[in-house]
Amino acid sequence: MNINLYFNPVNAGYLSLDSLPEDSLSRQVLINTDERTIDMDMTNIIADMAIVGVRGGNESTDRDFCSADAIRKQFYSLKQHRKPLRLVDLGNLKSGRTRKDTYAALAEVCNILLQNRIIPVILAQDNDMAIGNYTAYEQIGQIINVFNIDSEIDFADIKNGINNHNFLNYLFCNQPNYLFNYTHVAYQSYLVSHSLIDLMHRMKFETYRLGEIQNQIETTEPLVRNADMFMADVSALRASDSPCSKNPHGLYGEEFCKIVNFAGMSDKLTSMGFYGYKAEDDADSRTAKLLSHALWYFVEGYNWRKSDYPYKDQKNYYKFNVIISEDQTIVFYKSKKSERWWMQVSCPDELQQKYLRHYLVPCTYNDYNEAMQGNLPDRWLLAYSKLNL
Repeated sequence: MNINLYFNPVNAGYLSLDSLPEDSLSRQVLINTDERTIDMDMTNIIADMAIVGVRGGNESTDRDFCSADAIRKQFYSLKQHRKPLRLVDLGNLKSGRTRKDTYAALAEVCNILLQNRIIPVILAQDNDMAIGNYTAYEQIGQIINVFNIDSEIDFADIKNGINNHNFLNYLFCNQPNYLFNYTHVAYQSYLVSHSLIDLMHRMKFETYRLGEIQNQIETTEPLVRNADMFMADVSALRASDSPCSKNPHGLYGEEFCKIVNFAGMSDKLTSMGFYGYKAEDDADSRTAKLLSHALWYFVEGYNWRKSDYPYKDQKNYYKFNVIISEDQTIVFYKSKKSERWWMQVSCPDELQQKYLRHYLVPCTYNDYNEAMQGNLPDRWLLAYSKLNL
């Protein structure tokens, strides 16, 4: 599949690529531009990550601009990382005649990238485009965990069609379902009903208020480390840092970049998406700059990956057997490379192969300490309830 069947090249003139210095990121990225078109089969691309721009539903059909281009303009002007990364920019996905057509096109692109072990980095104006990313995992048949940063929980009735405010309904309810766990971070209580939070808990999904996250930003690391697919909506950012958000409260830029950096470091995470950016709402390009910084930190985190997920090679781990009771023992693993922790959750033998990537749960030293006090950690209980339905 030639990539130009699915993508419009990026406008090189708008990005001012020729005027950028030699130590800028643009010099290390293979960019599909109108002046230097990448003419190749997508299955032959050799890369670690691929940037995919997706036009918003209310944007002009003019192929020369997409809101993602404003993020690219800031990103490519940043300095190179100490360790070079194989990064390719495929351009902007051509919109289908309907939104479902665009979902399908994005799903096919992500499917190809995932099967070639290339991380799709999606820059989309509308967050329902995450359906295309999720559908790629469905097509592969991979059961996944999803991590989402958003001020609201976009779960509502879809009888009148899928949109930005109800797209999670598809992820949660589509059959056959490949969603094992969903983690929602930085929601704001005055924007989300109590009944919806209760429903999320009944579905055994994890939700964390903005205040909980800001009080201990480090607690998000094991949550992100457990994810395969990462989504972030600009509405979760405060307007002072991100004019596109129009929300007086939210994550600070440095908090957001920290969480995205955790995502880059996770061996398990295989796709990344930034949603909700509209160039026309971005005063002084502040949001584009913030998202470009977050993307820079994602790449930096990727460069620090340790390949230390426990099921790969358990010789590189310290193993601790913690006896909770006469009939209950929890096995903890601590990486000798990164000092990160995992715990093994009891799972029926016949399901261990199916849930290979899920019964070893990322955790913290505090979870180990809690087990040492004779208590079952909340993370363990949640995973156990899912694995032993």
